[in-house]
Amino acid sequence: FKPYAGVSTAVLFFTKTGTGGTDNVWFYDMTADGYSLDDKRNEIKDNDIPDVLERYTSLRADAKQSQEQKRKRTEKSFLVPFDEIKANNWDLSINRYKEIIYEEIAYAAPSEIIKDIETLDQERNDALTALKDMLR
Repeated sequence: FKPYAGVSTAVLFFTKTGTGGTDNVWFYDMTADGYSLDDKRNEIKDNDIPDVLERYTSLRADAKQSQEQKRKRTEKSFLVPFDEIKANNWDLSINRYKEIIYEEIAYAAPSEIIKDIETLDQERNDALTALKDMLR
């Protein structure tokens, strides 16, 4: 896939449990790989890969006491119970399970915005007039 095509990629890891299955499926919402999203693919500051590796390693080290057990579904990574995925017809789309919190934004009334624009227009006109006077 081209980096800027907007196509999401999912990576699945399967681990032999030796106990007949898993209790939870781990999801990580990776948004940056350390490279720009254009054809040049220059290195950039944003990079989730070290965090992915750290979280995955800690999850594997002690699954019962892992920080992942405590994470909410609003975070970068979280666990989803196997039974929930089964009930969702085996859907492994992160968007099915990730919770997004929306912040309400209060905007000024349109009449106030128009008044502010008119004030800015008047200030701009005054500055332009002063500039013209200086050039005479």
